[in-house]
Amino acid sequence: MTSSIILPLNGISFFLVKAAKANSYVETLGEHADSLHEWIKKGYEEDFKRAFEIEVRKAVRQLHVSYAMLAFDTTDEPFYGKTRNLHVFNTKGEKYDGLFKFISVSLIMRNKQIPLMSLPVMVGEGNAKPAINLLNYCLTLFKSIRLALFDRGFYIAELIDYLEAKNLHYIIRVPEKDGTIEDFVTQTTELGKFKHQMKYSKAKSKWKPSTTIVVCKGLDEYPWIFATNAHFRTRAEYIWYYTRRWQIETNFRVEDESKIKSKSAKHLIRYFYFLVSQLLRLFWIVNKNLNYYVPFKKYLDIIEYELLLNHLDVDRV
Repeated sequence: MTSSIILPLNGISFFLVKAAKANSYVETLGEHADSLHEWIKKGYEEDFKRAFEIEVRKAVRQLHVSYAMLAFDTTDEPFYGKTRNLHVFNTKGEKYDGLFKFISVSLIMRNKQIPLMSLPVMVGEGNAKPAINLLNYCLTLFKSIRLALFDRGFYIAELIDYLEAKNLHYIIRVPEKDGTIEDFVTQTTELGKFKHQMKYSKAKSKWKPSTTIVVCKGLDEYPWIFATNAHFRTRAEYIWYYTRRWQIETNFRVEDESKIKSKSAKHLIRYFYFLVSQLLRLFWIVNKNLNYYVPFKKYLDIIEYELLLNHLDVDRV
């Protein structure tokens, strides 16, 4: 589909980076926000994903990564307003009116998380389907996935069934609940491993995947509980591998430093800005691995300056 809207791309790029650096709204920093939003709405989600994927594939080649350790996370984007659609989640008792939700997968490399892709989540969809789609995508990026790490929101029978069927090693944090999981915790002194069968329904059929519940006690105030098919000898190994997803550079604090805000209720606009923020972080990590290190904010300053020069050159024509 060809859009009839003509955008001054140098200027738009400059204002996007400026908004990211300021954690602000594009609407407050430039005069082209309405045209940009109209252009985004005429696009397709697949187009934005494909454009992001092209840059990711370049980065993977430049970094010479063949075997991947992956981290999966969910991110909530606050929404203020009464509008509701299939991508705005209701909230209760929060300071904002609703949420946009995104599931992201990152490559863990040298104590950094490199963004590989993010997907918007629809109301009622759950986390399993987007996570499986992301795993299928990652299988096309790397020769092998050595380990996939998930937080509590991904302790889902359907996802575990997929991981087991694909023979992908995983560690998923398990919420402590009444019943079977609580019994496993009670039975454990230091390190306990228990076979556990789950169940779910799909396409009018019932499925019963199995996993191993690993309970690690005595190293922290509370027990660590994982669903996994990875085999380690000690409690410390399970916890160490899982906490790799919390990498040293406090990844999400860095990510928040490039967040582009929007008041729009259109999920495509919110998704576009979310991907742009992730793209800036991807470029920063590749740059400091291949060229030189600068703090993330300084890197945004450099990008902003270069785009400003291009923007001014266009204006002089």
